[in-house]
Formats: sequence, C-alpha cells, structure tokens
Amino acid sequence: MNIAKLSVHGDDPTLKSILEVLPTDPERQWRKGEAKGANRVHLDSGFEVLIAQAPKSQVLPSRIRSYLAECRSRGVTFTMPRIVAELQLELNGDDTVDAPLDLSLADMQHLTEMGISLSLVTRSAAA
Repeated sequence: MNIAKLSVHGDDPTLKSILEVLPTDPERQWRKGEAKGANRVHLDSGFEVLIAQAPKSQVLPSRIRSYLAECRSRGVTFTMPRIVAELQLELNGDDTVDAPLDLSLADMQHLTEMGISLSLVTRSAAA
C-alpha cells in the first residue's frame, strides 16, 4: 500500500491553531515529553494526518493536491516559526515500476510555499 501522511510538530499554541482549521482530524497526536519508545521522549508536540492511501502510487499526487488545496482555502500554512511540517510518502517499490509517482514543479512549489518538506521512503513488497 502506498501512503501519504502529513507530519507536523512544534509548539502547542501554534499546533492547536492549525488543528482547529485542518480539513481532517489527526490519525495520531503526541505531546512534548511523552514517551515514544526505546526510553526516548518526544521533544515537541505534534500530529500526523493520513492524506491518502492507495494501491497504486500514481493516485497519490492528485489526492495530495486536493488535500493541500483544501488546506490553503482554509488558510492553513506551516511557515510559522517553531513549526516543522513534512509530507511523508511511503511507497511500495513494486507498485512504482509500472506506475511512477510524479510530482510536478508546481507541486514542489506549493509544498515550499506552504512550508512543507518532503520525505520519501520506498519499501520492497517482501519487507
């Protein structure tokens, strides 16, 4: 399965203001100081939102565009100080052979303008 998630972390007041206008509820939330396993703690509060999940990777860009367009229409941005936003793409390596994921220059520009970095992970189907 191919997945697109938005991961955001930073200070509590700014995160709260973002969550109030975000188009969807977070899939996962955490607070600064909470345990995150392996005797480690979260250094910042944050949340993750599932944007899209699809068997074929070529479906993800249109769903990402739609979600980010809805965010922009609601005034959501991640360019504030002390906020870090990352679009995480998790791709099944076998699915991308015949159906590559294509992000245009305009897509990349929108991510930049909204203050969102990009993280890409490819997994083999056997993993």
